[in-house]
Amino acid sequence: MITRKTRRGIVGLVLLTAVSFWVSRQQEIDIPDPVSGLDTKLNYVLRDFELQFFDENGLPTINMQAPVLRNDPELQQGTIEQPVLRLNQGNAIWDLDADTAIVTADKEHVKLTGKVRVQRFDLSSGNQVELHTSEVRIEVTPQTASTDEPVNIFNGPNHVSAIGLDLDMKANTFKLKQQVRAIYAVN
Repeated sequence: MITRKTRRGIVGLVLLTAVSFWVSRQQEIDIPDPVSGLDTKLNYVLRDFELQFFDENGLPTINMQAPVLRNDPELQQGTIEQPVLRLNQGNAIWDLDADTAIVTADKEHVKLTGKVRVQRFDLSSGNQVELHTSEVRIEVTPQTASTDEPVNIFNGPNHVSAIGLDLDMKANTFKLKQQVRAIYAVN
């Protein structure tokens, strides 16, 4: 059985709770005015990050992983250490990795440097081509790549080397610029 003193305490507590709730609902929320002239360019570092891009059907198109990404707003570029990229193109998968990648602010131009490896795997035929060089410039929207550095291309036992390359990833074509040497395996 509840005593009169306990009952009064419970009623008083319920009454105070109801009044507190009512007073808090009556106060207007003070929203600060937007800050004008704020510089949205940030200087930041991301560690152990992964970016995933999807097409209009929700299918993955690009995946990028790296241990460090640094953004420099003054230079308007990002620097990525040890990037690993995967580009899905319907019937082919492109894997790219390098020691360093530099990305412009508009994200349309990427420069891979150091030990650069570009690999294409054709899903329909199972064929694989691998390219090694020290620098590759990528144009993102047209999906082209080029270099003026020495290039080594491996396709199974076949090996082609040259100085310079223009690559069209959409059309799956490439043009070797100069000093081309090839070694083909004979069946």
